[in-house]
Amino acid sequence: MHTRFKEILRKIGSLLTNYPKEPGVRPTIFAGIRPPPAYRHADTRLAPLVFQMVPDKFYFLLFGAIRAHVNADLRGPAELVVVRAVSGAVGTGWRAELKRAAPVTWLWSKPWVRAYGTLVNDVGYRCATWAHPYADLSDWISSSLLWRQLQQQNGNFSLQIEGIEVADLVIDSYLRFKPAPEFDVSDPFVRRLIWQASRDVRQAQAYFGRTRPHLYLTSYTTYLEHGIPARVALQKNVDVWSFGNLNGFGKQLTLSDSYHTQDCSRYRSDFDMLDQQTEKLQQARKQLEIRLSGNIDAATSYMRQSAYGQTAGELPLGLNGAVIVFLHDFYDSPHIYPELVFHDFWSWICFTVEALQKNGTNFFLKPHPNQIALSDKAMVRLRAKYPDLKWLSASTSNVQLAQAGIACGVTVYGTVAHELAYLGVPSIGSARHPHHSFDFCRTARTRQEYEDMLQTYKARPLSQEEMQQQALAFYYMHNLHDAGDTRDLQKAFVAFWRACNMGEPADESIEAAFLSLANHPSFARFATKLVNRQENLSQHAAYH
Repeated sequence: MHTRFKEILRKIGSLLTNYPKEPGVRPTIFAGIRPPPAYRHADTRLAPLVFQMVPDKFYFLLFGAIRAHVNADLRGPAELVVVRAVSGAVGTGWRAELKRAAPVTWLWSKPWVRAYGTLVNDVGYRCATWAHPYADLSDWISSSLLWRQLQQQNGNFSLQIEGIEVADLVIDSYLRFKPAPEFDVSDPFVRRLIWQASRDVRQAQAYFGRTRPHLYLTSYTTYLEHGIPARVALQKNVDVWSFGNLNGFGKQLTLSDSYHTQDCSRYRSDFDMLDQQTEKLQQARKQLEIRLSGNIDAATSYMRQSAYGQTAGELPLGLNGAVIVFLHDFYDSPHIYPELVFHDFWSWICFTVEALQKNGTNFFLKPHPNQIALSDKAMVRLRAKYPDLKWLSASTSNVQLAQAGIACGVTVYGTVAHELAYLGVPSIGSARHPHHSFDFCRTARTRQEYEDMLQTYKARPLSQEEMQQQALAFYYMHNLHDAGDTRDLQKAFVAFWRACNMGEPADESIEAAFLSLANHPSFARFATKLVNRQENLSQHAAYH
């Protein structure tokens, strides 16, 4: 009990410090940007630059660097949106709700706001606040009706609040912060999330409608905390940029594409218009072979180790002609791509298993190699529900599986599809995944289509040579295509992410990687264009 009390005191003390106890999170780090940002009195009558305040040193520094670069050009103020509310805790008990409460969130956010120094002028609004008790009460009452509305739907969930679609954000937040592998619409925590969504929409519409910011910067667009401010800002005709995708550097969002992941719909047609295609396919082949041989390639430079670095020992019998189902992390946000056939990964895997068993198909399940610890509990539950399932080791490589003669791979939207295609194996997907413009992965748009594809898993949409060519074209467009300057900026972006997230982050390595990115000539040009709107950046956004 004494140790626990000391730990509570330590956490309370950390809330009262000047700056967060995170390496690199301090105002002096921005002085290393060239030219160094100078303090200038902001004209509060002008439109502000607004960005998200999240407890993450990577995004804290990234958004601060953008602000520092435009400090001389931007005459208006810079303001923060403190998005912490439901994300303040994982769980549903009173302790979790205490961590989500407005006073705790205010205490938690103060060191982070203070660490920006003179770069930030004010907090625009906070998702967790007690400043609007009557409106909050009204939202709580209306959340009951919205909850019932959601419960009456049969799996194809949709819920709009003041013209903002929030069902996908509610589902993803439920999976992550309940936490649970399966969305249960009857759970009272769903009403809690709908209530928070109503409060967030109300506050965001009031703020973005009143201030009409110059720009809104966000990390991701999933979950309530990221998605609602971004969608409302777009609704109010505010330029919104997200930085949650490591395959590129920044993506301009639109009302028709508010996902932080890349828009891959033109990959195939754009590659067909390129010159020197043979050389480009060779570039892709060289990099993909590096990955398949167990090393880190251009596309996996953010990974701690290659998925092909360790391979399973002896493979089980029966792989020749079998279907391999590649599992996803059950607690990850599924709605990072549009047109999902299944609203969570649990309903997808249950449907898949039962459809394959019904058809008498020989199949194996392969766990996700980077799933979080919570997924172990979901795996135990899955094994109990279907005790006759055949499993592969998570370290089994796709090269081994292709050599064993598997017939097909099944995934929702995993990039495993193009790896399999390169190895001569077709696949089946069930979302608007990155490969959907190519033929090597058959893509279902309804459950019936998906069930039919599982029944005809032996169908080969292309010859092995054509699959390999398309896989290389995808790889090139996804990982190599772009001007060298922009791709160099993306590499610096990934190097900075690695410094913040790999191993034991150190102050020196973070500062070095941060300044390498922030002082990159392309970064300064990007930031200036971003704020001044002197050029149309839609072409830059097309591949990121």
